[in-house]
Amino acid sequence: MSASRPVEQSLFPDVAPDRPRGHLLGSVVAGTNADLVAAIAPIYLEGHSVMDVTYGRGGWWKRYLPPSLIAHDLAHDGVDFRSLPELDGSVDVVCFDPPYIRAGGPATTARAADFRDRFGIGQPRSLVELDDLISDGLAEAARVARLWVLVKCSDFTDSNTLTFGHLKIITWSRNIGLGDPWDLIIHHTGAGPGGHNIFTPRRARRHHSYLLVFQVPS
Repeated sequence: MSASRPVEQSLFPDVAPDRPRGHLLGSVVAGTNADLVAAIAPIYLEGHSVMDVTYGRGGWWKRYLPPSLIAHDLAHDGVDFRSLPELDGSVDVVCFDPPYIRAGGPATTARAADFRDRFGIGQPRSLVELDDLISDGLAEAARVARLWVLVKCSDFTDSNTLTFGHLKIITWSRNIGLGDPWDLIIHHTGAGPGGHNIFTPRRARRHHSYLLVFQVPS
């Protein structure tokens, strides 16, 4: 269960009811991945067992760290997120931050190299390979999760085509029986990569990514 908001008790409950007080999570969160995780923790992480299957350097957990975080990825402990050792439904919350881009796409070389460095997994060379990587990882996360699957994703431009990555993940989620998102949070990340070599802008730059929250069917 998520944490309840503090309640201000009314002195005259017959006239005015008690009122909830305190911060509400907004649908747009600015800052780093750590800022995003800290913002969503009271609803989706606190009081639960948590596993990060794309742990990397642990950047998600610099502001909020679950008491007993299970951390996996090839570079960290040799575990591939497509083949997790955990049993079905054995972890309350599974966090999945797969690559958003294929290697060799426009303005993606540095990001692809960073992903290889952080996670120790080969960057997909084609969109088909990228789709297979993410969909397989999503299915495995859903297998292991008991309550929530949290997926970080982004839309991107490849070969002058705008690809709606978050819609692909929603489609795959439906196909595996995970269903539609319970929540969708926009993560505003600043100016975004690239831009220095764009002489003629053709569409808006992507200044945001998404955190999709899926509730595991009971």
